[in-house]
Amino acid sequence: MLEGEEGLSAEQEELARAVMEVVLLAGLAPYNVEAAVDGEVTGVGLAPVPYNRRALRVKWQQDPAAARHLPAELSGIQQPAMHRALHTILSAHRFWIEDAPLSQAPLGRARTRPGH
Repeated sequence: MLEGEEGLSAEQEELARAVMEVVLLAGLAPYNVEAAVDGEVTGVGLAPVPYNRRALRVKWQQDPAAARHLPAELSGIQQPAMHRALHTILSAHRFWIEDAPLSQAPLGRARTRPGH
């Protein structure tokens, strides 16, 4: 869970476990609230969706200190690229992802699309 986010519903808890399993299988680090206190905030975080208690926003958190070292032309490219990568990873694992531009953080709705 990203810092400052509210608790999850039972459906979101189940989805969160499944998403984090896939994130770890892909070799990505999960966002860690305790590490963020020490300034290490890079990783994949989850945020509940206020209008949908069954979905989670899957976000890439770039460490601000590392981002300051990126050339200006890369800073606006890296975040959308990571969101596209997360979309691809979740889709490959048959997660139901809400339709949206690939540059946005994917909105995971379920482990598999209904009827599949």
